[in-house]
Amino acid sequence: MEVFTEAWCVACCERMNESEAYRQAAATWEGSAVLVMTADATQGVPEERAAWLDMHHGACRGTRMATDADFDDAAYVFESDPATWRRLLSGDTDPVAAAMAGKLRLTKGNLFTLAKYAQAAREMVVAAGAAGGTFPATAG
Repeated sequence: MEVFTEAWCVACCERMNESEAYRQAAATWEGSAVLVMTADATQGVPEERAAWLDMHHGACRGTRMATDADFDDAAYVFESDPATWRRLLSGDTDPVAAAMAGKLRLTKGNLFTLAKYAQAAREMVVAAGAAGGTFPATAG
């Protein structure tokens, strides 16, 4: 299964729901988020890919590939290039550190509100990484 596909979205949601650490860290977090992997043909991603997650009080209530309406309705949109997502999902990069360095961009949502949920964001990325998945082959 390749990352940022329908099957990967489902696996991410399942891992989030299995994670006690995520459940506790996100106990008061609610709203949907879109995770965007930007296009980069050299990284094997010719078109942007985006996953929508419905998060509510420590549970993932649903997921799918994001639609245009999801971008409009989501409380948060996180965007990064394939190389950064690879590092995030492998655990080599912390999502908060990546955001502070400008590698993971919050393109929609309130940063100050989100700061309360830094640990939930970390646990969400850990769960997404636990879902597994492969990255597209790089060009060259």
